[in-house]
Amino acid sequence: MAQEHVPADYTKMDLSEAKRFDKMVRENFTAAIVSTVKQIVEDYGVLGGIAVDVGSGTALFAIELCRHTELKIHALEKERAIYEVACENIKWEGLTERITPVLGDANDLPFESEFADFVISRGSYHCWEDKEGVFGEIYRVLKRGGIGLVGGGFGRYVTGEELKRMKALRDRSLKEDAGAYSSPEILREIIDKAGIPNFSILDDPAGFWVEIKK
Repeated sequence: MAQEHVPADYTKMDLSEAKRFDKMVRENFTAAIVSTVKQIVEDYGVLGGIAVDVGSGTALFAIELCRHTELKIHALEKERAIYEVACENIKWEGLTERITPVLGDANDLPFESEFADFVISRGSYHCWEDKEGVFGEIYRVLKRGGIGLVGGGFGRYVTGEELKRMKALRDRSLKEDAGAYSSPEILREIIDKAGIPNFSILDDPAGFWVEIKK
């Protein structure tokens, strides 16, 4: 069953805009979603247990991750209209037993401490106003032995042409916010301030990730 954790009047986007956003992501970034999930499975194996997808959008990444793992995924999104499209997508794919859409805020994750075996956030980092606070929340909800991944990478399996096209589109869309995905030293300072002791910054041509281990 879907969960809601923000006020009912919280919205910046109506349903028609959210559906256009979903269509844009499908048409332009599916290659990155498929590539990143393939990379995760190659690096960490077929994951099981509980996962949280922070800033899940319309749940396209969560759906692909679900197809290739044994995870039960909580897909957290703060925009009501996008969350509603996520609910539709999850139902359409027949994954309501595996993916729970959650309407909530990354600054105050609605999960108990040591809740998740795996936490992923792809492409939402630039939206976080309190980046230090969100990293702290991610670390809080990770179980001992859990893994967190935060970043905006496109996955190592995209072609050079796909990478160039998707990076250009992302940079045009995000404008100055796109710099968040090319500033690993600033990111390192933020994570240090969040008090996370065990992390690595994984940087490659397809984009960098922060890997957190607890």
